[in-house]
Amino acid sequence: MRFLWLDTETTGLDTGNSAIFEIAMILVDGGKIICERDFCMNPLNGDGNIVYHEDAGKVHGVPEEEIRGYPPESEQVEKIVRFLSEAREMWRTDGSRSEKLVPAGYNVCFDIRFLRAMLERHGYRYGDYFSLLTADVFDQVKRAGEMRVLPWLRDRKLGTVADHLGVPLEKAHNALSDIRATRMVAAALHRMGAVLIK
Repeated sequence: MRFLWLDTETTGLDTGNSAIFEIAMILVDGGKIICERDFCMNPLNGDGNIVYHEDAGKVHGVPEEEIRGYPPESEQVEKIVRFLSEAREMWRTDGSRSEKLVPAGYNVCFDIRFLRAMLERHGYRYGDYFSLLTADVFDQVKRAGEMRVLPWLRDRKLGTVADHLGVPLEKAHNALSDIRATRMVAAALHRMGAVLIK
C-alpha cells in the first residue's frame, strides 16, 4: 500500500471561505519513506471568497501578513498536482504502473476536505490521486483507548498523545512537524497492538 501522510494548516475551518496555506506530505511505499514535501501558499484572494480567520490564527500562530507573502495558491497547486501524479505513477516492484494513494494523518478527514476543495478550485479531481481508503491516527488513538493500552488523557489532541508516548513534537501546528509526529504516534500505537487500519 502506498500511503501519503499529510497535514494541513488552514486560514479557517470552513472550506467555503477558508483554505490551505501549508500542506506537508510524506510518501511511504511498502513501509519505506520515499520523500517528504512541504508547500506554503497564499490562498487569500481579492474577491473575499477565501479569508483569514483570527481564531484560526490564534491556533497556528501564522499571521495574515506572512501568508500573503507566500507564493500564490495557483502556482503551488501545479507543483502539488505534479507531485501527486508522480507519487501515484511510481513503478512498483510487481511491475504495475499506478496505485492510488491512501491518505493518512491525524483527523485526516479535515485535511482531505481542504485538499479536495483546493484541487477542485483549480480543475483537478481528488479521486484521480487518492483511494477511498483512509488511515486516521485519531481513530487509532480511540481504538487504543478502547483496548486500554492507552490510558485516559485530558484530551486526544496530537500534542497530548505525542507527549504521553514520548514522541517529539517540536513545532506544533507546523504541518511538517505535525505529520512527522503523527507517523511516530501511529508506529508507537501499532507496537502497543492498536492497528492503524482495521
